[in-house]
Amino acid sequence: MSYWGKKARIYSSRGGRYGAELDNSSRAAAVTPTAPPPPMGQFIHSIRVDSLNDTASALKASAVISDSKVIASYNWLDSNDSTATIMIPGEWKPRKPPLWTEPRQPLRLREDDGTYFRDKNAARYPQHPMEPAVVACLAIRDNTHFPAEVDVMACGSTLGSLLRFVRGHDKTFRMLVEKVRDTVFFIRRENAPAEVIPDVRGYGHSFPEACTAWEREVKGSGTHQRLVRYGFGGLRFVVRAEADGYIQESVTGKDAARSADIDIDDLIGELSNSQVSPAVQPSAALKVKIGGSLVPQSRVFDLKTRSIFTKDKKNHLGDELPRLWVSRIPNFILAFHTRGVFEKKDIAITDVRGDVQKWQADHSHELAHFAALVHQIIKIVSARPDKKLELCHLDVGRLDVREQLPDAGEVLSRLVRARWEDACVTTTNEAGEQDGAKSGMDGDLILDWEETKPGGDFTSCSSACGYCGKCS
Repeated sequence: MSYWGKKARIYSSRGGRYGAELDNSSRAAAVTPTAPPPPMGQFIHSIRVDSLNDTASALKASAVISDSKVIASYNWLDSNDSTATIMIPGEWKPRKPPLWTEPRQPLRLREDDGTYFRDKNAARYPQHPMEPAVVACLAIRDNTHFPAEVDVMACGSTLGSLLRFVRGHDKTFRMLVEKVRDTVFFIRRENAPAEVIPDVRGYGHSFPEACTAWEREVKGSGTHQRLVRYGFGGLRFVVRAEADGYIQESVTGKDAARSADIDIDDLIGELSNSQVSPAVQPSAALKVKIGGSLVPQSRVFDLKTRSIFTKDKKNHLGDELPRLWVSRIPNFILAFHTRGVFEKKDIAITDVRGDVQKWQADHSHELAHFAALVHQIIKIVSARPDKKLELCHLDVGRLDVREQLPDAGEVLSRLVRARWEDACVTTTNEAGEQDGAKSGMDGDLILDWEETKPGGDFTSCSSACGYCGKCS
């Protein structure tokens, strides 16, 4: 077995929800330990934060999030084959994230030592990482105004990167921008879809592995993604964000100490039953399964682990508030460890909604510039003939706008783009249910579009397209 065949695995030794050993198969080969950055397109111009001052002043009053609502969700299902599989709502309700179970005794864990992808959605579905989110939204009957009333569709990572830019952070990033009908998509771009995070340390994966579990009806899930709709800066956003889990109702707020009475050994036994296929080959189709139950957004949480020696030295919650503001996740679990040992007294569950609101009020100047930046990007991409561009942040205070090269691909496959276009026309004309909702979607659905097949013509339309006007 090659070196990377041995090293490429998703934690843990138990084979839990973050992964299992990979052999020297095509799945192992799909893991990309290092990759050169993709080439950049021709430079168009740069955006500087101070150039946004006038627009920001006009948008300051509206630069607050309003009318937040979860509109869809999906679980990535782990399997041993190369098929990318998501589970979307049955009975039109969101899928469950894993259930939080606080340990009753001190928990000693080994440090993270596996391979973890920078972008889980891209690793699982590299051709169109945002497409599963679109498919999930189109399937929900209650989304009567989707996608006609969506100005921006993005993930927490891309919006977080743009927010850090206007706040003067030096972290570099690249992202793709594409306009489909009236909606502008922001797509995260790493050096490669299956790029991994190097030199992972700490307990940020082993701790949730031990303290959350997928319940019986969602067994085999690998990650839970939620789609939240809200208004901000005069625009209508749909944002995809991962949830680390959910808390039983009696465990929130002051009742946090009364956690589910599940023995840790039993929990480990449950976790050991799942297997993971962390990345699929680009030629694989997207498989959709149906089923689910409702978990209110008020019970969803984000989780971080930190060394006990930093407890009084850093404002750990404060560091996470911008991200929680973007994703609208209301609960934050902060678990401190002493050299890998987690004790119950050092694990805190906090309802952060008040903290997030205060952060928003305290950072109104930056948020106004963030709103102005999104408006500026929409204006630029709308004027482009191909309705595409790439954003590159390499220097503090400067965001480069570049042409998007053909190797970047399309945000949506031909089939899903056709469904999107059709749904826009349907909802705009108020002509009843969307095409996606009328399908029924009972059982499994295979979205095996022609562009994934070797030798397929990516530029011509199929006879069933229905939106380009050139089909037979």
